[in-house]
Amino acid sequence: MRITISALLIACCLVASPAFAGDLQGRVTDRSGGVLGGALVRLLNVASGEQVSVKADAAGRFKFFNLKIGIYRVAAAMTGFSDASRTLVLEREDESATLDFTLEIGQLKAEVTVSADRGARDTSTVPLRTDSLTADASRELTPTSTGDAIAAAPGVTLVGSGPFQTRPRLRGLDSTRVLVLVDGERLNNARTATDRAGAEVGLVDVDSVERIEVLGGAGSVLYGTDALSGTINIITNRPRLTELNVFSAGFDGFYSSNEDGRRGTVHLGMSTPVFAVSFSGGSERFGDYTAGKDFGESSQPLFDSGRLRRADTIDDSFGFKFGKFPDPFNAPFTRTTAHISNSAMEGSSANVGGLIKLGTSQTLDMKYTRRRATNVGFPDFAAPAFFQSITLPFSNLDKLSATYTATAITPWLTRITATSYYQRQDRLLRNQMPVQFPAPSATFFPISVFRRDVLSDTRQQVSTPGLDVQATFLTHPTNVLTAGMTLLRDRSEDERTTTRVTSQIGQVSVGPFGPAATVLPVPVVTGPPVVRSTAVCQASPADCEPARVPDASFRDAGFFLHDEWTASPAIRVTAGLRMDRYQVVTDATGGYSVDSLVVGATPAIAPATLPNVNGDRVNRTAFTGEAGVVVRAEAPVSLFMHYVRSYRHPNLEELLFSGPATTGNIVPNIQVQPETGHNVDIGTRLRFARAIGSVSYFNNTYDNFISTEVVSQTSGQSGISPISQAINLAKVRIQGVEAEGSAPVVAAGLQWLPMANISYNRGTVLEGTSPLSSLSLAGKPQDNITPWKLSVGLRVSDRRERWWASYGVRRQGEVTRVSPLLSDSPFLIAQDLFGLGGFSVQRAAVGYDWRNAGQQLGLTLAVDNLADVFYREQFQFAPARGRTVTLLVHVRGNR
Repeated sequence: MRITISALLIACCLVASPAFAGDLQGRVTDRSGGVLGGALVRLLNVASGEQVSVKADAAGRFKFFNLKIGIYRVAAAMTGFSDASRTLVLEREDESATLDFTLEIGQLKAEVTVSADRGARDTSTVPLRTDSLTADASRELTPTSTGDAIAAAPGVTLVGSGPFQTRPRLRGLDSTRVLVLVDGERLNNARTATDRAGAEVGLVDVDSVERIEVLGGAGSVLYGTDALSGTINIITNRPRLTELNVFSAGFDGFYSSNEDGRRGTVHLGMSTPVFAVSFSGGSERFGDYTAGKDFGESSQPLFDSGRLRRADTIDDSFGFKFGKFPDPFNAPFTRTTAHISNSAMEGSSANVGGLIKLGTSQTLDMKYTRRRATNVGFPDFAAPAFFQSITLPFSNLDKLSATYTATAITPWLTRITATSYYQRQDRLLRNQMPVQFPAPSATFFPISVFRRDVLSDTRQQVSTPGLDVQATFLTHPTNVLTAGMTLLRDRSEDERTTTRVTSQIGQVSVGPFGPAATVLPVPVVTGPPVVRSTAVCQASPADCEPARVPDASFRDAGFFLHDEWTASPAIRVTAGLRMDRYQVVTDATGGYSVDSLVVGATPAIAPATLPNVNGDRVNRTAFTGEAGVVVRAEAPVSLFMHYVRSYRHPNLEELLFSGPATTGNIVPNIQVQPETGHNVDIGTRLRFARAIGSVSYFNNTYDNFISTEVVSQTSGQSGISPISQAINLAKVRIQGVEAEGSAPVVAAGLQWLPMANISYNRGTVLEGTSPLSSLSLAGKPQDNITPWKLSVGLRVSDRRERWWASYGVRRQGEVTRVSPLLSDSPFLIAQDLFGLGGFSVQRAAVGYDWRNAGQQLGLTLAVDNLADVFYREQFQFAPARGRTVTLLVHVRGNR
């Protein structure tokens, strides 16, 4: 099948010939009418993706010759001035056009997105909210990781902390409900857990990032499952062809004072008119970080007030409690140091790329990525803050991709791309935790109390071959149709090894006044360590460690159509349809079991929800659609509206996980239904001579929202044990407003750029019932919703953009609408409550950027958390970094 498609594509390219139209000319001036010689004018063919550029002559004039029929984006730029862009439609072969540009003094950029329509488009013509962060803008932020860079977008808040674990939450959703792409290819995989987990964006080296695009609004039609709240496309550096032979070299260096962190990356490249190659490689090391200065928090008052309760190992199932054998879970703690343990990491990266020109309008682009992260800690998951320690001894990514592109094939078939890729994500999750339990004797008393220290290593290996083919058709000079298909298979295989050491910590015997507890001064080890592994399940069942998720494949075959119609100079309409065929196939996996976990469950677990351990299959077909309109895209005030029917298929964790969790057990549910949504965006964009901005409102309603909840319980000698299961808990609505604006001012020979953005979110459960209590959740707050986030800043630079300084403040409001699934949870911990507070943090930075004839030197010195505030990003387990001085060096040279 793949060979046939490739042969047809190549045949079309060899026999096709382009049709030419007229010319485009114009002039670039400033507001006073003064010519801007040397201004750079770029011309982008929207349908084919071809781009050319010229510099205006001494009279400010420019000209493009022999243009094809179609839709073009024309943009003019000049250092010290704001960009300007226009859309041009050529409908006849002999048509010529004139476009003049008047540039205003300032720093406003005409942005392009490649993610919103699967091709380069002016953001002003896209009917949804987009935010783009260029490499230059990212360097001014001195991010520790790619996750920190993504957080600069208005609708994004942070999940996780530390130099590797930071991930995005977009419009109130995170994890597998946000789709992360790397160069348009999925980083998400079906093995990743949902709820405060998600794709590890730290697997993308921040020094290799060219641009990050954040699309607010579901991307289900173009990209399939997971894009419920939006899509994040991380675009990396790729080699480019040049008119002359060019050799390039560079270096990026980063230092962070807080965690004594350092990162260095070397860049090498060569480009010619017919081929180009590039290499970048580096390493990094970060120690444990420190929180802010007011670190003296304590959870003890929460226990004293009764807000939190610590369980006793000898619980009510025995009819008495002592309090002398408290469960290690949720132990009270008082923070006595700003040091955040278990927050370090080390890593390395290597990227090799190649681009070959196969013909006049054909290229082959290849890239290999190797990323290694080692000794990655989960910040604060260690004593005394928590009873459990979690680390990633390693998390690795290997990816190989090749993209064939052909343009100008026929007058109506303007572009074909075919991308084949293979990626492998390999991570080892290490979990250390104690479990306490009582064991009555044959005569009931004495009751011995034991602690079992469990070290669990779970290696998760996911390999993903994928194929993405799309063709762009110019069906009319005003209409661009994109058709494509995507094929992928996530193959997941786990390996699990546990080491258990059991100790006696005390006993309960009958005293003169009834049962009496005795706590041993030192735990007494009762035997040698017991090691079990999934690797020996076939050969030695007695030493078998049950697999939590069976070997399985998640497959998707998707087909989509996306149409863009310039109905008139004032109206642009988009529409799309997609069909996906999803299939989950499980294999018989040694040690994978379910029945033992549900024996005696009250209420009983429905057998139909449990998979066949000898192998099972789940098939689903999904249809999604979208429609959007932009009115007066190039006017000072434009409007846009967008609707998407969104879709997310449950992942392997939700369908198949079976085994112990932090408390109790989780059992699978192969009948859990996909999440679907109705996503509506309405907004306006403002672009005046000296100010730009946007205001948008979104309303996302999701049916069959999946959540892992306690649905039953079992009782035995160790007491009552809860059973959780992924279920379609509720119908949820998340709505909000996002606004931003900037207005450059020239004064005292300097450029001043005040900026602000704000996002407001509100999440509500519309329908739903708590599984155990049967209480209605309707009208209750949705979990993980930051009410509002405000960022304001001021950037000052000289007219030539060599020296600059900036100051910014980010504030997030306190979470006052708390979901009862959190506040009333029997597993509520202090960190859940500490993570609801509001905070303000400040940042100051200065920089120098020198450029001359292909040479560049950039320096950035910044201070984050200027006031050294102790705070948590909301809904996060660990406190954030305290005051941090960062230094970034960026050097490039060409010859």
